[in-house]
Amino acid sequence: MQGVSRVYLDTNIFIIAFERRDETSDLLSQLFVASDGYAEPRFVTSELTLSELLVTPYRDNDDSLIDTYEGLILTSSWLEVLPIVPPALRYAAVLRSQYGGLKLPDAIHLSTAIGVNCSHILTADLGIKDEYQLTHRKYGITKARPLAVLRPDELTLASLLRSPAE
Repeated sequence: MQGVSRVYLDTNIFIIAFERRDETSDLLSQLFVASDGYAEPRFVTSELTLSELLVTPYRDNDDSLIDTYEGLILTSSWLEVLPIVPPALRYAAVLRSQYGGLKLPDAIHLSTAIGVNCSHILTADLGIKDEYQLTHRKYGITKARPLAVLRPDELTLASLLRSPAE
């Protein structure tokens, strides 16, 4: 897939990959395994993702899924997990001021992705729908490229599998 370098993974991508059993989850698993050999992790997410992922397993007392997610997020060599830092929170506020209806957790994910120069965010969240860029005159990262949205459909995932990171 042309123009794709680092890809930010939204929380729902992990849920699809590890809690569903279908063609999409199989493709995501293949993509994660194939990405394990890169010198630098191709995929990025935030510590916020772990918090979001653990809600249902904690509620359901699903220790196995808790262990899966904690192990995945904390130890995967193909995934860079970023802390939530104060600039990301400021940029999240800028994004929410620019893109009406954007929820705070989504804005934190987007600002984190933009802050580390991801080219794309892979998400099934239909509330994340635009190409995002921080353009605030004082607090925007004006030199960062726009963050484009990818959906986890079979065509997109197969294309990501065929193409190395740029």
